[in-house]
Amino acid sequence: MQIADIVTRLGRTSFFNGLERDDLVRLAQIIRVTTHPAETVLFAQGDESDGLYAVATGIVRIFLTAEDGRELTIQLFEEGEVIGEIALIDGLPRSAGAATLTPTQLIFVPRQPFMSLLDSSPRLQRQIILSLCERLRQTNDQVNRAVFHDLRHRLLVLLRQLALIHGRIDRDQAVVELDLTQGTLAQMLGASREAVNKQIRALIKEGRLSIDGHHIIVHRTVREC
Repeated sequence: MQIADIVTRLGRTSFFNGLERDDLVRLAQIIRVTTHPAETVLFAQGDESDGLYAVATGIVRIFLTAEDGRELTIQLFEEGEVIGEIALIDGLPRSAGAATLTPTQLIFVPRQPFMSLLDSSPRLQRQIILSLCERLRQTNDQVNRAVFHDLRHRLLVLLRQLALIHGRIDRDQAVVELDLTQGTLAQMLGASREAVNKQIRALIKEGRLSIDGHHIIVHRTVREC
């Protein structure tokens, strides 16, 4: 990938899109591009932080690991999103793990060169503060949905979000075009596979959901229209 391509991709990320071109060029000079097959673990929860990842292509899942080895997928990141920005700044161990869900190309920003660049660029410092504030707002929104809504509601919201990011939304239906197992959905919702399966079967019976091959379709009700 050429410097010009890297600059363009960095400028499209949620973390660096407020930077001037000369700042992006300086940033592009310290990064490296890596390619990974599906199901590659990028780092584990508790690993030492070595830098930030920006997704160029593909999908990366973020997960938490319990003491007994169970994993809870808490988020999916796609093109233009960044991973590991908190550990990039504070240098503390990773608060979650990350693994590729599909074949993925990543832009890696190593921590030490980045910190040197940060010391010399007030514009980059302001951009990082704004980006971290936005991530905090997103986290608060996730906590609110998890605390105040039941599993049925959270499942429907999650499927619509996945359709928006990894599928399509028509007037009367939202189609999730990503091949997800019920186990993965359960991890993302913090519920058991059995509980998610029960909700899916109930929603299919009610006509709210249907399955077409690997696609999950969420149908709008008359009241929602």
